[in-house]
Amino acid sequence: MTDRQTVEEFERAVAGFDKVTEVRRVFGVPDYIIRVDVADGNAYERFRTEKITKLPAVHRIISHQTMKLVKGIE
Repeated sequence: MTDRQTVEEFERAVAGFDKVTEVRRVFGVPDYIIRVDVADGNAYERFRTEKITKLPAVHRIISHQTMKLVKGIE
């Protein structure tokens, strides 16, 4: 993403999704880390397909499912 307007539109859209609980813009690759709270893998696939892939400038999505929270804020 190089265009400021596109970045702002993307961030506004992602922050507005109910299922998104955290959004971080990071240095390097990937550009963002987005935490999504859904019931299961099928719900995530629907969310990803219906919401994230339709956002401006999304070219690739790399997903990781949490196996176990070792330390964190819950």
